[in-house]
Amino acid sequence: MPNTAALITDVKRELEGDAWRHSAGLEDDLTRAVEAFYPDGGDTGFTPDAVDFFSVLHSYVEVCAGFPGSLPETADFFRRLKFGIANLLVKRLKEADPHLAAGSEYLDEVVQPGHIVVTSNWDFGIERYAGMREVPVRWRGRGTRTGELVVLKLHGAIDWTLGSEAQIGRFGALEFSPLSEQAFGPGYRVSLPSGKEREGSVLRIKALEEWGSAWRRISSRTREPYIVTMARGKTGDLGPLREIWRDAYEALSRAQRLEIVGYSLPDDDVEIRTMLRAAVRRGEGPEQIIVRNPAPDVHVRFRRFLRRKVESNYLPVDAV
Repeated sequence: MPNTAALITDVKRELEGDAWRHSAGLEDDLTRAVEAFYPDGGDTGFTPDAVDFFSVLHSYVEVCAGFPGSLPETADFFRRLKFGIANLLVKRLKEADPHLAAGSEYLDEVVQPGHIVVTSNWDFGIERYAGMREVPVRWRGRGTRTGELVVLKLHGAIDWTLGSEAQIGRFGALEFSPLSEQAFGPGYRVSLPSGKEREGSVLRIKALEEWGSAWRRISSRTREPYIVTMARGKTGDLGPLREIWRDAYEALSRAQRLEIVGYSLPDDDVEIRTMLRAAVRRGEGPEQIIVRNPAPDVHVRFRRFLRRKVESNYLPVDAV
């Protein structure tokens, strides 16, 4: 999966020669936006910091779009960029399928029923692996159902959409599910909220269940994937995700063992940093906090902002 720093570059690279409908003009729009937002944007080889780019783009859409001289169709560009990210992540996950199928000791430990995964990632690699292991998954809750894996996605996902953005046709009930429903297990219903309740809810597109046509399902079932892009100050974008944040806070505050893997506590994620700090201070907090990351500065940040005493593991996951 691409890291944050490489995200824009990787999206542009994947667009080359791609003819899918959502990519029309996107590469040119990316170039124009970079040139508009940065004095060095037109220089060969210049790539903006991804967090800064999304922060500026988001602010531009909210504040400047429609002003004289503004970039045309900026909101539509933002929407198409989200589709570009979704396309990239589906491709990368399909490339990773042989490795997932071969199995992983570490992921086998992660996807145990009763465990809770809290993530800011948009891809569905964890759910894909759980499906291969026939472990039922739920995207809401606080871990009270011990036969399921709970995956709480704080920034949304490429196969999620707002009810108001969903392209629900004749077979809509078979192609979407509310986040509160279970996948890859018995008792999986196909009922959807109706009316205003659906308009304000988040629905999951059943791309995992139709893996061979996952991208086609995503690209045709929504006007826009529901993902919160990395930016400074994301609180106003969370909307219905706030319920998931509450679930995450409750789960983190009750955890006996908290393992933080690959997450670097970046400056732009002040919301996650705040939730983590509040959760570990509630009651007695987790007995054990382990930070697994090869970068020493990440461990320093966690000791500075989360808890002074954390256990450090510098080995990459595949070496643990």
